[in-house]
Amino acid sequence: MRLPGSRQATPQPAPPQPAQPQLSPEQQELMAQLRDIHEPAPVGWWPPAPGWWLLAAMLVAVLIAALLWLQRARARAVRLRYRQEAVQLLKEIDPADTRAAETANEILKRVAVTSYSRVRAGRLTGSAWLQFLEQSSGLPCPPAARKALLEELYRRDRSSEEANRALVDYAIDWVRRHKQALPMAAARTQATEAADV
Repeated sequence: MRLPGSRQATPQPAPPQPAQPQLSPEQQELMAQLRDIHEPAPVGWWPPAPGWWLLAAMLVAVLIAALLWLQRARARAVRLRYRQEAVQLLKEIDPADTRAAETANEILKRVAVTSYSRVRAGRLTGSAWLQFLEQSSGLPCPPAARKALLEELYRRDRSSEEANRALVDYAIDWVRRHKQALPMAAARTQATEAADV
């Protein structure tokens, strides 16, 4: 059924296909030998490019350097732990106590023996001990602390709180600032110490 005024669509012919060129038998044989384009194999992750080797070497070097630094820092902290413990003990001393000078001197002696050996520091007393303290730290001993070390150390009946406080303050400064004995010198004196015993 057709509607008035409408046209029936006539089928359109398909566009003409280009004519296949006629190939000679030799060309047909060559065409049969052609194959599709071959893609190369995908690039693998191994072996890595030289830049990755360089980055890996730098990371290993940084890791080794960090480990060495941490090891040295830890060894230094262990070597210097005695200073922290001594300062803590000195801060706990009450200057009003009659044994304050004796306790401070005892802590100083322990630190000196730890740092310099018993042969070098353990037997010192009086002005020789005071001279050793001043030379090993470069800190001059204040007069009040000097009085506590030389006079009041052996007088329990009348100790001066001011002198004890000065001695404790000087002892804290000395513990923090005294120079460490050289390892070879310490080893020699410890060997001498062992031979004396």
